[in-house]
This record gives sequence, C-alpha cells and structure tokens, in this order.
Amino acid sequence: MVDYYKLDKILEQGVDYKMPNDRFYIIEKIGTNSTTGAKLTVDGVELGELISTVAPLHKNGNNLLGMLELGDYFYVIPPSKDFKVEGSSGDKIRIVGKIGKLSPGEVLPANYATRFNEQGSKYLTYVSGSVTLAAAGGNWAADAVSEVLSLTPKTIETYTFSGYVLAELANPASAPSEGAVALRFKLDGMPLDILTSEPGHKGIDYYSMPIPTSSSSEREPFSLADMPIVVKGDHTISIEALNVSGSAIAADSGSDMTMTVYAVVEYSKA
Repeated sequence: MVDYYKLDKILEQGVDYKMPNDRFYIIEKIGTNSTTGAKLTVDGVELGELISTVAPLHKNGNNLLGMLELGDYFYVIPPSKDFKVEGSSGDKIRIVGKIGKLSPGEVLPANYATRFNEQGSKYLTYVSGSVTLAAAGGNWAADAVSEVLSLTPKTIETYTFSGYVLAELANPASAPSEGAVALRFKLDGMPLDILTSEPGHKGIDYYSMPIPTSSSSEREPFSLADMPIVVKGDHTISIEALNVSGSAIAADSGSDMTMTVYAVVEYSKA
C-alpha cells in the first residue's frame, strides 16, 4: 500500500532533478517567481508555462492570488524520472502536493499513470496580450474599442478560459473612475455580452478584473471557473478594451497608456 507524505519544495532553473525508484510526486499546486515564463519538464515532456502574475510562489501583499490550484490538471513525476525547470536564470518553481512512497514490488497507481501519460497535452497555462490605448500625453477617445488579445487555436487544440482573467491599465494621467473602462470577450466576432448600452455599459468593468498588486481596487480575482469559455480549433477568441466613460481618457505625459490582460486557460491537444 502506498504511503503519502506532504510535498512542498522549491525547484531551481539550471538544476537537473531525478526521482528515486521508490518515490513519486503528485503536484496539486504550483507557483513561480518568473516574470517571463517558466515551466516544468518531466521525462523530456514540457508542461504548462506560468508566470508569477497568475501563479506566484507565495500569497502576500504583492500578489493575493497565491499558488495556482491545478485541480484535475495535477502533475505526476513517477519513480526514476528526470525533471527540471525550463526558464531564465534565477527562475524558481514551487510545487505543493504529496510524495508517494512505494513498497517493494508496488507500481505507480493506475490513475496517476494515466495522468502522467496525458499531462504533456493537457495542462493549465496562461495567455496574455497588450495594446497601446494612447501615446504619451495623448487621449483614448470616447467609445474607442481596442483589441488587447486575440487567439486562434490550431485545428487539434482547445483553449478553455476557465480561470483568472486579470487586467492592468498602465500610465493613465489619472485613474479612471469605476464604470469608465471595460473588457469584453468575443468569440468568432460575436460579443459574449449585451449588444447595446441600453441594459448598461458593455463589457465587464476593469475594476472587477485587477491584477492583484492593486490595493485600491477589488481584491477578489475575476474568474471564469463557473462559466468557462471554450475555444476550439480554428475558432477565434478576442478580448477588447472599451472606453465607456463617455469622454476621452488621457495618458500620462511621460508614457504611453497601455492595457494588458492575463488569462489562465486549460490547454488540450488531440
């Protein structure tokens, strides 16, 4: 019978790791300090890339999200397998879950073997996009719509937007009020939202989707977990930024005003 112990370890880029022949890891939560992207490679197979914005090493005042819960997309590192962190120098990945200890003659439980075999084609990762809304000292016009992110999976791929969606408006001359800026999802050009402003502003208010470094806005992260958006191969999802304030929004005189969006997604490949 397999014995289990608590797993909570920091892995470093540039180090080659190897499991002993009687131990295995089940990774249920993952985090990183990488700002450019880091991923685990297990037995030569790359897993989902993450950054600290959506999956930090720790929950603290700088990022209220904490580590990313993998759920059904947990990772398995079986006995005797090599693994490492792919990323930039200094990148770290924290793994939390459980350590399995096999008795003589025991093998990896069947459900974990199944997950190990599929994890290179089914995992959690993130997508991001950014757009310049106004040049330094300029204005983002009233009712302007700017595409921040566009994604068209390949025929054999599916991206399911089922996690956090976070947005950051950088360098406005002054912070816009609530109800002034919105984000809107479109699938194959069709808004997944109201079509006119009669029932209210189009899109989801920017202050409902903040990157959690902000202490002056909503601290409950916006998530699509309860109502995922499934984007199958050869279909296109886009996320737009809308100026719904009724007037122009000015950029800071010293820097361009930009909107950046990060979204946690389930990736799968047939």
